[in-house]
Amino acid sequence: MEISEAIDKVLNAKKELEAAWDGNPLPSFVLNRDLKILRCNASATELFHTSFFQLLGKDFIELFWKEEIQEEIKTSLIGATAKTSFPVILSRFVGSYQIIYQPISEDRLVVYIINLDTIHVPENREEEVRLKLALESGQSGVWDFSLRLGKAYFSPEYSRMLGFEPEHFPQNFSHWETLVHWEDREQIRTLFENYLNGTIESHDLEIRMFTRSGKTIWVWSRGKVVERDENDLPIRVLGTHIDITERKKTEIRTEAVIEIGQKSSLMDSEESILLLALKNSLQLTDSNWGIVRIFREGTIIREAGLYTMRDRSTSVFMPIEASTALPKAVRELPLKFKLKDNESVELTLYNKRTEYEGIDFKEVELLGTELIHILIRKRTEDLLLASEWNLQSIVECSPNGILILVEGIIQFYNRSSEILLSQNKNQMKYKKVSDVFGFLNGEDPFEFVHSLSNNGFAPDQNVVEKNIILSNGQKKWISFWAIEIIFNGEVSILVYLNDLSKSKDTENQLLQSEKLATIGQLAAGVAHEINNPMAFISSNLETMKRYHKQLSSIVENSNILLKKYDTDPAVKQHLADWNRYDLSAILADISDMLDESIDGASRVVEIVRNIKSFAHVNKEESWVKCNLNEVITSAINISHHNIKYDSVIEFSFEKNIPEIPCHPQEIGQVVINLIVNAGHAIEEKKNHGLFPDTHNEKPGKIEIRTSLITTVGGQQFAEIKIKDNGIGIPEDILSRIFDPFFSTKETGEGTGLGLSISMDIIRKHKGKIDLESIRCEGTTFTILLPTNLED
Repeated sequence: MEISEAIDKVLNAKKELEAAWDGNPLPSFVLNRDLKILRCNASATELFHTSFFQLLGKDFIELFWKEEIQEEIKTSLIGATAKTSFPVILSRFVGSYQIIYQPISEDRLVVYIINLDTIHVPENREEEVRLKLALESGQSGVWDFSLRLGKAYFSPEYSRMLGFEPEHFPQNFSHWETLVHWEDREQIRTLFENYLNGTIESHDLEIRMFTRSGKTIWVWSRGKVVERDENDLPIRVLGTHIDITERKKTEIRTEAVIEIGQKSSLMDSEESILLLALKNSLQLTDSNWGIVRIFREGTIIREAGLYTMRDRSTSVFMPIEASTALPKAVRELPLKFKLKDNESVELTLYNKRTEYEGIDFKEVELLGTELIHILIRKRTEDLLLASEWNLQSIVECSPNGILILVEGIIQFYNRSSEILLSQNKNQMKYKKVSDVFGFLNGEDPFEFVHSLSNNGFAPDQNVVEKNIILSNGQKKWISFWAIEIIFNGEVSILVYLNDLSKSKDTENQLLQSEKLATIGQLAAGVAHEINNPMAFISSNLETMKRYHKQLSSIVENSNILLKKYDTDPAVKQHLADWNRYDLSAILADISDMLDESIDGASRVVEIVRNIKSFAHVNKEESWVKCNLNEVITSAINISHHNIKYDSVIEFSFEKNIPEIPCHPQEIGQVVINLIVNAGHAIEEKKNHGLFPDTHNEKPGKIEIRTSLITTVGGQQFAEIKIKDNGIGIPEDILSRIFDPFFSTKETGEGTGLGLSISMDIIRKHKGKIDLESIRCEGTTFTILLPTNLED
């Protein structure tokens, strides 16, 4: 009897659980480790508008997310070891969603879907306001301050961020203020005074806070007024805090390196550079004092120290002197760096509030490494300025061009300057600098560098970029830096030259790429907007055609019937009007016009589809596998309007080509560039009258073929051949057609970037592009793309 009752209780409990599961308003799923649906409740079937049996066994990721995010979500869910949640992006459904998932066994996972748009928050329901904010904020710490009462709410995540258990974190403003770093408290008080006075609506700033253990962290604080009183003054502020300690320390260290480098460039002493590095090390680690020393063969040759003292709301760094009374060293962080064979730098920090951590060691070690580089560079620069006789042996190794001028005559130069200025070896000495290069604006080169040398010694203060023209007619972008020196007993000008041509070309290519990306996005948007009206235009035309067919039949039959009663004057008049207006022909014409309109609408829809396919911006940088033939077909459809008047396209595609890893839009761009270039070559040949008379047929022919090639080593490549019968490329410029900005077109008709960008895209895909061209016969471009990224 007892066993029977126990079984009944278990069965009843099972029924209750199943009823609770099916009655849960949240769409809920049980998934296996492959993320296939094993079970779902009624809310889930309502969400997907289908039945349980149709959802069973389906891939949950493919059902809910768009393709571009699926792999990332799959990795997150499969690796889940604890209950967590995250906001949904790129869902297949309209609206804002939150996913909560939790492993329940080694091979089972429960997933709940929350539709945030259905969470309606009534007035004065603070807990629901906080819930929605917490859900939308992910892992952020959420806070809620009542400005007048001093009351506060802090989310559990916020408490844990500061090292407290949620139940032990006092929910009041006064306790929270004690955790704000004393240097930032005045800023916080001013902030909330501004909220109380109604002078601000929201804030976004970075502050420091103390954790329960005394550790200092950086937080990104954001807040906004959410409730006002009858006088429209704020009484509640909600916001979030995010721990940005690691990022902030990296920023401080980077700024320190820049500042130290500037001091070095401004000819500051080594001691001041060491003190600056020590000061930033103390700031990075919140240490109380520290010492930096330079050792040579075990003996201290330079030493400097700093300690911190509090001055009202800021920290002041004071130099350590013989009379300075320092606190006992409780904690220390020693680091040692090699300066050169017999010299080293030792930097030791003392008395952080808490134990030193790995991030302290990492950031100070990186800063110390940069300090060593800066000290080495400074010593080198000092040596260059102090030792003129040793200049040539040093500057010959420089990748930058170096000239020494006396009254505009070149007295010294290094090999890099010969290469940069396209001069024959050992031919520049005693030449006038104006005979080697000039400026496009006619400015005299020597007058320019002479004025530049008077601007000071710091390279970052008087570096000037100029577009020069060389003696052979070539143009280049060069940066100049000049100072006055004494060379062979004479006042001279030392000029540093740096070739910026490649970087300028890259900047222009990036700018062009950004323009192309913007145009692509615009085209995709326009195409999307065209789709909507085209849908009902096509639908209406089809309906009109059906109505016209019905009306034509009735009208024709009515006319035939009326002919039997042509003795009636009214009927006779009707038949006369029929013949006078030739209504039979009109009805036939309307049918033809509707057919043509329907065909035209279909062509517009196809063009829009191709534009959307090509202009779609892939939000992920990862490679995708695609059908090469489909990419080429889409490119042909997009570029057809550029060539349709003079050329026909013939294509032959290898059906067995496997899907290749690539960026489809970039490969499509290459194909479009080559097709458009082929069309221009055919048009030029036609304009020169070099095609035979074709009796009004299109003289141009563009052949596109794909095939699969296997090398001797077993590597597989997809081959694309694009051949035209255009004007061809002159042999003397064949080696330059892939150069950026090189173009045979008139100014304003082309940027000269098409083939250069195409070459870069194919190289990025680990492929090869080659061409053969015969003047007046045509050109063939051959592209090889690996079918496997490893090849």
